[in-house]
Amino acid sequence: MIRQRFKYFRTVHLKMEEESVERKNIAFSVMLPSKGRKRRTRKKSFTEAVKEKYCMSDPNKIYSSGFVIDIKVTGKPKMDDSGAELAYLRNVVLTNSSVGHAGVPTEGLSTLCPNVVDLDLSSNDLTDWKDMLTILSNLQCLKFVNLARNKLENKQRVIQSWATPLPQIENLVLNGTFTSWQDILDLTRLIPSLTELHACENEYENLDHPEDAFNFFQNINCLRLNNNRLRSWKEIWKLKHLPQLESLILSGNPIEQIFYKQEADCQLCRLNSAVGSERDVSMETENDVSMETERGISMEIQEMVEELVGDVLRRASRVRTEDVPDKTGCDQRIEEVPDNTRCDHSEPFSRLRLICLSKTQLDDWTHCSELRKYPALESLRIKDIPLEHELDPEEKRKLLVAHMPNIKSLNGSEVTSTERDKSERHFIRYFMDRADKPERFHELEAKHGKLPPLMDIDISGGYQEWINVTFIYNHRRIKEKVHVVDPIGTLRLMAAQKFCLYASLRTFKLYHFACGPHHRKDEQTFEELIMQTQSLPISRFDIMDGDEIFVDP
Repeated sequence: MIRQRFKYFRTVHLKMEEESVERKNIAFSVMLPSKGRKRRTRKKSFTEAVKEKYCMSDPNKIYSSGFVIDIKVTGKPKMDDSGAELAYLRNVVLTNSSVGHAGVPTEGLSTLCPNVVDLDLSSNDLTDWKDMLTILSNLQCLKFVNLARNKLENKQRVIQSWATPLPQIENLVLNGTFTSWQDILDLTRLIPSLTELHACENEYENLDHPEDAFNFFQNINCLRLNNNRLRSWKEIWKLKHLPQLESLILSGNPIEQIFYKQEADCQLCRLNSAVGSERDVSMETENDVSMETERGISMEIQEMVEELVGDVLRRASRVRTEDVPDKTGCDQRIEEVPDNTRCDHSEPFSRLRLICLSKTQLDDWTHCSELRKYPALESLRIKDIPLEHELDPEEKRKLLVAHMPNIKSLNGSEVTSTERDKSERHFIRYFMDRADKPERFHELEAKHGKLPPLMDIDISGGYQEWINVTFIYNHRRIKEKVHVVDPIGTLRLMAAQKFCLYASLRTFKLYHFACGPHHRKDEQTFEELIMQTQSLPISRFDIMDGDEIFVDP
């Protein structure tokens, strides 16, 4: 009996060893480079790739890709009554999965994965927009779609002829797909709810469009065009009337200039609005105002419109004949302007809050002056431009903050009132002895007055690597040495350690009093070191040797 059992276990063990060796040989053969010709990867359909990753038809099958053996985990329960095999799926990630065509069955995807919200198909082998639109049309819950690095072609103009809308998609990524700008404009016709569009790395040099092209861009609030070949600001200016545009990302483009101009059509729009309002008021009060007065007011405003905009009025308006009787019995023709003008009574880029211009070719301070004219701009990201190459990071930030009073956030960091005041004073001293003073210099000199030259200020403390600061809490004073490159959160930890405030580490407040010998009397400030800035270096806040840190529980 014992011998039989031993023989049985030995047989099982030998079989397991044989299977193990066979699997190692399979894995090793995958690792070996192919001899003679390059091995071609078989292209899969979208349906096949989804089933291969999220379903397991053969539990004993080993899925291998390169040097890694993929482990498939299955068995999630169905979440609805649709009978779909993968009804629970909300996020589908098929990056680099050799997907080459749609392969959608006749009944669609309702029996497979109907509830997908986020779809990532980046870095696959999709080449035809027909396959892509077929997949998207069969996923009715989609909100986010990433198609980056698929070389998609609009064969037989399928985008322009596609009839099925995609009303649910809000975020679309087309980076590196080389989809033409015209095809993107036509694609947005199918996606009316699109709010964020990524069109980076597509080698765009211009943004040409027909007159009504941006009618389908009405809901876009974030447009990313980084790493293209846009050089002229005239191309960017074509986006000026997107009504919801709040964020515009242009980093990595060779942009050389910036401008902002108040166009005549916007002036015309406001004056036309005044004409309409005046006529409405006249209609409401027709019992109190005579027809002669009404005609006089309208003609006076009309003459002002013609005088200000001239030829623009004749191009932008359409003529409608309206009979207005006067005392002589003659009819007078009044030229009316339509209410649905392109700019919708708004200024160019009227809602643009954030713009990113990093790694562009801007090399003059006048560009900053132009950015000040954008009516809603309050956040700017601008790094690695020729204008700042000869400046150290701290000086660059101070000059930018001082030059742009409308900016509340610079390169992701909040601009405080204290930082702005110090930056403006630094700006005055920086340009004080230069012949090419920007216009902003005279504005700030009128605000702060004439300041002593920079050479009269002792700033040696600003270059100390280690400084002494005094912590003050409940009349207790403790002097400590700190490293100026450490984050500001180090001061909070020191205060908690010295005064045993661990229980209230995140609730007590710190205040910096710039009272050391390296601060001028007119620059001594008392500023809170807020929690949101605890990752920034101590030097950012001009904390110098001899300053005091107050702890308020």
